[in-house]
Amino acid sequence: MTLVNDKIKMISCSDFRLFLKKMIKDKIEKQWSESFVENLNFVMVSRNTIKRRYEDKGIDLIKLLNDVSYYKHVKKRVNSRGNLEFQYKQ
Repeated sequence: MTLVNDKIKMISCSDFRLFLKKMIKDKIEKQWSESFVENLNFVMVSRNTIKRRYEDKGIDLIKLLNDVSYYKHVKKRVNSRGNLEFQYKQ
């Protein structure tokens, strides 16, 4: 578990923001706007909190960051609330 947290900490804040904005454009992220992500304070809202948020939606954030095929899988199968459909969870 420690390695997973280290991976997410190694991403620069600007790269992580770009990734979150890409998720908004690709309609994986349904609740946040690009301006919200731009103003997101990674000291107040830790990356692990964001990671847990996606885990609650059935999405593995680390795998989403590192695996293009998983990203495409999630993009196709996320519902209107931003949750990965139960039958498609891996």
